[in-house]
Amino acid sequence: MNLPDILRYDNIVIQSHDVPDADSIASGFALLRYIESKGGRARFIYGGTAPITKPNLMRMIKSLDIPITHVKALSPPDLLITVDCQHGAGNVTHFPADAVAVFDHHWPEIVETEYVVIRPALGSCATLIWDMMREAGFDFSAEHKVYDALYYGLFSDTNHFAEMRHPLDHDLAEFMQVDWAVMKQLKHSELSVEELAVVSRSLASPQVIGEMGLFRTEPCDPNILGFSSDIARQVDQFSYCIVYCHLLAGLKLSIRSTVREVMANEMAAFLTKEAGSGGGGIEKAGAYLSYVGIKKVAPGMSPDAYLEKQIRKYQDNYDLIDCGHHNLDFSAARRYVKLKQPTGFARSAELFPENTHICVRTLEGDIDMVAANDIYIMIGIENEVYPIEREKFEREYEVTEEAYVPAAPYPPSVIEVMKGRRVSLLPFVHTCVPRKEKAIRAMPLFRDVKVLTRWDKEKYFLGRIGDYLAVPEQDHNDIYVISQKIFPRTYVPQPGT
Repeated sequence: MNLPDILRYDNIVIQSHDVPDADSIASGFALLRYIESKGGRARFIYGGTAPITKPNLMRMIKSLDIPITHVKALSPPDLLITVDCQHGAGNVTHFPADAVAVFDHHWPEIVETEYVVIRPALGSCATLIWDMMREAGFDFSAEHKVYDALYYGLFSDTNHFAEMRHPLDHDLAEFMQVDWAVMKQLKHSELSVEELAVVSRSLASPQVIGEMGLFRTEPCDPNILGFSSDIARQVDQFSYCIVYCHLLAGLKLSIRSTVREVMANEMAAFLTKEAGSGGGGIEKAGAYLSYVGIKKVAPGMSPDAYLEKQIRKYQDNYDLIDCGHHNLDFSAARRYVKLKQPTGFARSAELFPENTHICVRTLEGDIDMVAANDIYIMIGIENEVYPIEREKFEREYEVTEEAYVPAAPYPPSVIEVMKGRRVSLLPFVHTCVPRKEKAIRAMPLFRDVKVLTRWDKEKYFLGRIGDYLAVPEQDHNDIYVISQKIFPRTYVPQPGT
């Protein structure tokens, strides 16, 4: 479904969930302005028993002229659009309509049809609406308040950008200059005295599970969870912590880590992979566990018990391998040679001058590096992006004249960190193929592993059961992971081994 599809309806109502938050208000407001910009008519409403009272939301509505109305009843419109929620779910008042559309970023709780657009990988519904409006050619420069609203919706729903999951979230955050005077007002009016008391009570009684602290708080705004977890992670006893609460349809989690061995975004993905969604950054991440999802995978288990089970499973799930200090013997591992399959590469110094701090934005996350003549950027057959030294590249690959053909749904871009200037990586990508003589030693994984590499002193690389642990023939300390999806397409056993 595309946004122009909704314009054939005359009487349109846009509905936020009950007790709206900044993300749902921003998403509905932006959608309203899109419809009006095309000559259509629409109303923006929310139901439930409680009107909006949070000071930051009241400021947001007033400052950005958002015409949202609290209603108790609704005559059936031609089209009802629910934003940041799903028609029929427990957190939104059910109003009848001739036709219903859904735009959301939470775990699916309804049957998905052509009029249901749900993208759980995104950090906010604002990101979804912004991306769809861009695709539809909406002129944000002429509607600056719309962008301000979407920016603040993303800011709020990702705990001040700490829990952004998808490159589109980052793109929205950097798309245009916002009205910083308005943002300053909104950012500094998010916490009430009553919510401060919630924070105090939630941090008083932690449950200690290994090296982590688990805190359950009262139902509250997700930003309160983030504020609480920021405080909890400063406790010396905890290497990482989780603060969570029950919402109408599931558990909302805020995750913090202070050690290299636990990446908050990876933990969020692990905890929610069967019953929700999660993501964010290395130190800060957020997650959501759906009651419906938990019931499907763990019938009869309480949401709190399921969360604790997942945490303990995570703690017991991995072996840790440090490339600089390991006792793995690769000499007996099987030899493989790389197939001459085309891949892409770019010279980092062609994008930005030497010594420029850059960030390569990909679907798998951001990769930080410094542009240099001896650092290249590789793009693998599954669009995985990683840096490689020029000496190693020239030893293992040869350049061809073939044009590089991208296959990624999100084309990687490169950002100059200090100035924010962005360029697309694709125009700088050339094609290369492995040289025949490249050989590795590799062994399949029978347990999940975290590999601390020489390349990255901040993060680890994750290997799952079935993936391969590999080293170059010449250097058994340069350990890396090759996914089971990629390995058989790129390597074959060396004859005679």
